[in-house]
Amino acid sequence: MVKDVIPNATVLEGHGNWWWAGSLQQGLNWLKKKKISGDTLILFINDDVVFAPDYLQRARRYMAGKQGTMVLSRTRSRESGEILETGIVADMRNFRFKIAASSGKINCLSTRALFVYWADIQKIGDFHTLVLPHYGSDYEYTYRGYRKGLACETSSELVIETNELTSGYREHNEAGLGDFLKNYFSKKSPHNPVYLSALLILTASPLWIVVNLARIWGNAGFAVFRKMFSSHYSNSG
Repeated sequence: MVKDVIPNATVLEGHGNWWWAGSLQQGLNWLKKKKISGDTLILFINDDVVFAPDYLQRARRYMAGKQGTMVLSRTRSRESGEILETGIVADMRNFRFKIAASSGKINCLSTRALFVYWADIQKIGDFHTLVLPHYGSDYEYTYRGYRKGLACETSSELVIETNELTSGYREHNEAGLGDFLKNYFSKKSPHNPVYLSALLILTASPLWIVVNLARIWGNAGFAVFRKMFSSHYSNSG
């Protein structure tokens, strides 16, 4: 499909086990081999988003002189037209990631449609593809960039549209406990406590790790217990 639209594009083909962080890392590895200049503008973007025909031209104009800044496109729902994301505030004391109320508070971004210069990517480093293969990898990556001195921004000039219902296990309504556990601990699940723990350890100060690990696994235990309880009474009925 890509080559039908852009015949001279380079497509890196995996085997279905790279996930999001691994796929982005493969792209970075390819760019490293090309030895591109630090002022090359890089775009991380999902394959299930839609943008205007002049989106890339707008981005190049907006990013002029923005070295040292990670700029995220704002996400608009295709269903409601509502702006869904304008940047994230990472509160590592309570291990919460919330939509920023103002641009000055943004310290974390997704990689759904993120523009970064190559020199800044080199400053951030690689993705942690083994311990954070999918969910949380973008927050860890951009928060790490923020801690290394990069600014975080979003722009109303750069907008993408997305269908927020097309990927991942957002709700766990499986009938049986086995299916629930399989999906809850899947790489597709944003609730997976294993990867939440990895995200916490990689981002938070030691002071807040223990208490939030207890919270993460306590929530997971409660979710499993609630499912066991509901399954028991469902079968009894």
